[in-house]
Amino acid sequence: MGLYENTIIYLIKKKLAKELKLDEVQVISADGLIEHRDISYTNRAGKELLMDIYEPIVDQGIELPVIINIHGGGLIDGNKNLSEGFCRQLAKRGYLVCSLEYRLIPDVRVYEQFDDVCAGMDCVGRKLVDFDVDFTRIYVAAESAGAYLATYVTAMSKSKVLQDAIGYQPTKMHFKALGLISGMFYTTRNDSTGRFLSRSFYGKDERSKRMAEYTNPEHPEIIYNIPPCYLVTSKADMLERYTLDFAGELGNKGVEHYLRHMGSDPKLFHAFPVLRPDFPESERVIDEIVAWFQQHT
Repeated sequence: MGLYENTIIYLIKKKLAKELKLDEVQVISADGLIEHRDISYTNRAGKELLMDIYEPIVDQGIELPVIINIHGGGLIDGNKNLSEGFCRQLAKRGYLVCSLEYRLIPDVRVYEQFDDVCAGMDCVGRKLVDFDVDFTRIYVAAESAGAYLATYVTAMSKSKVLQDAIGYQPTKMHFKALGLISGMFYTTRNDSTGRFLSRSFYGKDERSKRMAEYTNPEHPEIIYNIPPCYLVTSKADMLERYTLDFAGELGNKGVEHYLRHMGSDPKLFHAFPVLRPDFPESERVIDEIVAWFQQHT
């Protein structure tokens, strides 16, 4: 990776941390939960990654539905700890929640991030036998860049051409629905993300040529191959336009989805349900995501 690329990423990471008030991220109590933290596993290339599992304490014999969570951070920053409070809120609603990590750009490109997530999902699938779960109710919740990864990874499961373009195998897991918060769906537009980061995301080699056709999430191989989506944004969300445009295209294509716009309150910034799960508005969104998942059993 060149000095210019590393400098751009460093500056954008500082800007993101300031805009998202990452030093003010809130968590909530773990009462009523058993937490399995920093579970080590390896991706398909043998690189070590970590996951957390949040297990609600319930009566014996109750089969828990499952949520896999994918954190955000613009693909260049973030970790599973950002989602701690959000995952606890989901687990308190009766879900076994598995929170994944993935390697970050510029150490890797998006292709390896897709593979890290797929490997993590397959690891979750193997670990589920240790819990009392309902294997017919497995879902994905993700915010920002995590929503981008979730969209592509779930589409990969049904699209051989997308698998070939990415160059990795899909997860063996199957998901009933997605909950996507402040999604960073578009990575190559003529905006600050596309202008400064798209080359870092995709590189400039044969893989980038194969992937070029599919960098727009509105491509039929993606949009027709994802599970039903709940999407949420707000006026203060710096990526509001991304969610509105993606939801509009889902509607145009007749793909099942639900869009929640949370209005113009300035405190409801980008990914607020994850970064500030203590807000009443965040609890409302989390309740709606859970209700969406319950509709798709």
